Amino acid sequence: MENQTRRTRKTEQSERPVELLPAPASDSPPTVLALIERVVLDPHADVEKLDRMMAMYDRLKAKEAELAFNRAKGRILKKLAGIKIVKNRPVLSDIDNGKQRGAVEAFKYAPLEEIDKHLRPLLAEEQMDLSYSDEPCDGGGILVRGRLKHLLSGHYEDSFMPAPLDTTGGKSNVQAVGSTNSFLRRYVACNIFNIVVVGDDDDGTGGTIDEAQAKTILELIKKAKVGPKFLKYMRAQSVDEAGSLQAAVATIAARDYRKAVSTLEEQIAKAEAGHAHLS
Repeated sequence: MENQTRRTRKTEQSERPVELLPAPASDSPPTVLALIERVVLDPHADVEKLDRMMAMYDRLKAKEAELAFNRAKGRILKKLAGIKIVKNRPVLSDIDNGKQRGAVEAFKYAPLEEIDKHLRPLLAEEQMDLSYSDEPCDGGGILVRGRLKHLLSGHYEDSFMPAPLDTTGGKSNVQAVGSTNSFLRRYVACNIFNIVVVGDDDDGTGGTIDEAQAKTILELIKKAKVGPKFLKYMRAQSVDEAGSLQAAVATIAARDYRKAVSTLEEQIAKAEAGHAHLS
């Protein structure tokens, strides 16, 4: 009888459910961690339940880190909104049109150091870091990745941008890689923080298209085979006034960029349709 009683007590003890602390009002990571520690110390802990609690803890920690990241980035964005970053470095273009010969200013841009000058102190203040890495792309281009990381929480977000090598101006392979790398870093930084670089004399009117947009339009102009009427339609300077086609395209207003692209794409589509009809 005594042995039976002992066996009964042992069975009751083994089947007794694990007692946890009362469910707290908060499900913060410290609270969940306290519950996990309680379960670990219990000799009858359910391993499956412990795994679920650990997974919950990891999710809460990740969410907490993301929220800390977003708060820090939000404060940076708010401060950047009051900072004017201008295009202060000229890009020269060689011309020889019979009337004028030499180098003229095609457009201006904000170099990486100009953007970094305003951005780096804000990153340090919020204990955030923006780092870059690059890798080759198919066809010989470069892919640059910018990683914005919150150093306190460990949460980070990546932004990618590819581009072909910039071989303009007779650049060597090394110079082309360096120029493209710098170009992509500037645009990655602007994309991450929604930075709008303005002209140094636009007086808040929106300025002209940027370097990347000018390159896009130049490529479309070559495909569309449009003439001076396009520049007049876009209310840009003529080639004679600007000194070169590149410089003239750079005078297109930023607010008209989408209009310029859609107009050129329409012309390209019409030309292709006509060619197909003749074929």
